[in-house]
Formats: sequence, C-alpha cells, structure tokens
Amino acid sequence: MHSHADHGRRLRISLAATILFAASASLQHVDAQDVPRTVDEGAFDSQSIGHTEGGRLEHAFVLESRDGLASLRSNHFGTRELVGLLSRASDAVARSAPGSILAVGDLSSEHGGPLAPHGSHQTGRDADVGFYVLDAQSQPLPQGTLVEIAQDGTGRRLGATVRFDDARNWALLVALVDDPMAEVQHVLIVAHLRRRLLDYGKAIEAPEDAYRRVELVTAPIRGSENHDDHFHVRIYCSVGDRPECLDRPPLHPWYDGTPSPAAVEAARAADLQRAAALRRQQALERHADMALRTAEERQRARELLREAELAREPTRQEALERVRAARLTQEQRLALGEVRRAELAARMDASRAVAQERGRSVELNGDAQRWESAERRRAARLRDENRRAEADERRRAVLAQAQQRRDALLQRSGDAQVRTNERRAAQMMRRSEQLARERARIAAERTR
Repeated sequence: MHSHADHGRRLRISLAATILFAASASLQHVDAQDVPRTVDEGAFDSQSIGHTEGGRLEHAFVLESRDGLASLRSNHFGTRELVGLLSRASDAVARSAPGSILAVGDLSSEHGGPLAPHGSHQTGRDADVGFYVLDAQSQPLPQGTLVEIAQDGTGRRLGATVRFDDARNWALLVALVDDPMAEVQHVLIVAHLRRRLLDYGKAIEAPEDAYRRVELVTAPIRGSENHDDHFHVRIYCSVGDRPECLDRPPLHPWYDGTPSPAAVEAARAADLQRAAALRRQQALERHADMALRTAEERQRARELLREAELAREPTRQEALERVRAARLTQEQRLALGEVRRAELAARMDASRAVAQERGRSVELNGDAQRWESAERRRAARLRDENRRAEADERRRAVLAQAQQRRDALLQRSGDAQVRTNERRAAQMMRRSEQLARERARIAAERTR
C-alpha cells in the first residue's frame, strides 16, 4: 500500500501526465482503442444483480488508493455508485480534517458471488470501512489495519493505544448519508460506538435531518454486534440496476420505491454516460501512471548508463595519461626532471624554514620560561616580605594591647586607692564628730 504522500505525488503527476498525453498522438491512439468516449463505443455501467447475500456483480469498478483513501484489500471491486460514494466521503472528511486517510477493506470480488468470510459482499454494494483513530497526542493516525475499539473508546494498534476519533467518524457518517449519487441503507456498527457517535452528534447540535439519517442507517440489525473494528456500509440498488438488483427492508424515507420503466431507462442512459466518463478518467489515470513508471524506468536506465560511464572514466584518463607520457620528448623529460628537482628543492627549503621556525620557537619558549621563573621568585620574595611585615604588625599590635591593659589596670588600682582613702577620711571625720559630741555631753553633765 502506498503512503499518503506517495498517493498525493502520484495523483498530481498523473493529472499533469493526463494533460500532456491528451495532446499527444499516442494518447489519441490509446483513447481510440481503450477509452470509451460515448455509449455507442461500448461503455458499460456496473450491474449489481440479486441480493447482497446471494447475487453477483458485472462490469465492476475498482476502488483504488488515492489522496485521503487507502484501499487495503485485493477484493476492491464494487458498483460505480459505491466506489464513487467512498471516494467522495473520504474527500469530504479530508477537506474538513486535512491529512485524514480513510482505510477501506473488502468490497466484493471482481465478478461478485460468495466472498469468505463474509455472508454478504456479493453484489458490489457492501464495503468494510475502518474507523478514524487518534494517537496518544490526539494526532490523526493513517490507517493500515482495522482497529478494534473497546467500550471506553480506545484500542491497540501496533502495540500503542489509539482513541476513537468522534469528530472525523461523525463527519464520515454525515458525508455518507448526505451523498447525492448513492443512497445508503445500512452502516453497521457495534452498539456502544453507535451510542457514542449519536451522543457526539447531539453535543455538537448537528442538523436534525443529518442526525435522523445517521440514526436510521446505524440502527442495530443482526450482525451489528460484530462491527467493533470497522463500519459496514451498504447502499440501495441504483435505479438503473433494477429490477435485476434486489433490496431488502428496511426501506428508509429516502428510498425512491419502484420506478416506472421510462424512469429506469432514463436512469440507465444517464448511468451509462457517467460510467463512460468515469472509466475514461480511470483509463487516463492508468495510462498516465504507466507513462510515469516508464519515464521513471528510463530515468533509472539513464542513471545506470551514467554511472557506468563515470566508472569507466578513470580508466580512460589513466590510458590517456600513459599515452601522453609515452609521447614526451627527451627535452620534455629533462624539463620535467628540472621541475621535479625544483619542487624537491622548494620542499627542502620549506623543511629548513620549518626547522628554523621551530628553533626560534624553542628559544622563545626558553626565554619565556626563564622570565616566568624569575617572576615566580620575585613573587615568592614579595610574599615572604609581606608575611614578615604582617607578623611585625601583629606583634606591635599585641604589645600595644598589653600596655593598654596594664595602664587600665594601674588606673583602676589608683581609683580604688583614692576611694579607699576617701572612705577612711570620712570614717575619721565621723569618729571625730562623735568624740566632739561625747566631750560636749560630758562637759554638760559636769556643769550640772
């Protein structure tokens, strides 16, 4: 399966190649032989015959991988209406969410009939369509397989957890039920995912008509419970395929009923015109793709030839050099010898110059080392002198502090002696006063 980028590149190149081929005689020849231009040239529309579980398919169309769609199976044949429906629906989702790729599994075999393990898929009106999923960072994942989704909306893909993308899967359902060229009868899906999508439609306030159509086509029927890893899409018979094509109920409101013979003939004529245009477009794309592959093969062949030429070029150059060397004259050889001797002398001079430069570098390095040694010695002497000066300063500071402490102690001692003397003087004064009072008292007593 081609990658999304490869499909885009191939489609753009195919369109460009189609335009170029349309203007060339070769494409005119191809158109005349293989590409029907009108109904009279043998254009056939697809024909779905019988019921989906017991019928066949004639003149099938192929659902091919393209931008926004990846066809995963070899049983990719269906009616023109189904192939167009899937292509248009995938385009609609890709326009709303760029980078989206719709994974499509089995449709029908080329001629319809039983297709194991399916019970239906026999008339080109059934298709298995993978879910759109998101990775752990909520980024869209390109589908390469059908992923089973659990009740919580998650699944496992290549060992990693993925999440059911409500928005893109709802957009796909709306694109299917709103398609103007095909009428969808069923989109089978397991009940818990159906409820999840309908809840999402209500949450975003989807248009009532679109919501009702989705609700009707996803209504549970027998077999819905087996569809937890993909949608099963079934369309009604087209008007042009009736009455050979047969539908079973339910017949939704948009089912157009049994048309008149004139309406069937008109529808068949219109279908043939559309089929002719679609087959012509597919043929042009196939031939353009073939032309692209041919051009690529030719380019590869030219590249191989160019590589071979480049591989032989050194051998030719060596041979030419030998021939030129053989044609050199004696004088040319002598001149060549002189040139070589001059080159040798120049190399020797260069070697001597290099040696002299190295000698000068060694001398300069010696001078620099001696200067650095002298500087280191001067720095050491300065450090020693600084340390001695600092030690002297510290000793002087210690002596000064000791002298200050002695002075302070002497001061305190003098102050204490003065205070003691003062106390003694005060005591003596008080004693003298007491003696004076005592003498006065004794004298007074004597006087009496």
